Amino acid sequence: MSDNPTHYKFDHEVMSMIWVALHESGLEDLAQVVSDTMITQGCQELAGVADGDATTLLAFWKNFLEEKGLVHFSKTDIEELDG
Repeated sequence: MSDNPTHYKFDHEVMSMIWVALHESGLEDLAQVVSDTMITQGCQELAGVADGDATTLLAFWKNFLEEKGLVHFSKTDIEELDG
C-alpha cells in the first residue's frame, strides 16, 4: 500500500488558477469538485478573475448558491455559464 498523504495543501491563488483552467477547458465536473472544496474550506473570493467578470464568478459559486436556496438556474442559464 502506498504512503501517499491523504490531503495536500495548495495556495489559494494556485487553487483559483486550477479552477479557472478546468472551467475554461469545459471540465465542469472537476471544476465543481475544486470549487466545492475551496468553498467548504472558507473561500471568500476567487483570485485571478478580471474585475467585472461576473459570468466566471457566478459559475464558481452557482452550486453553492443553488444548494443554499438563494438562486435557481434554468438549463439554459447553466449552459451559458458552463461555456
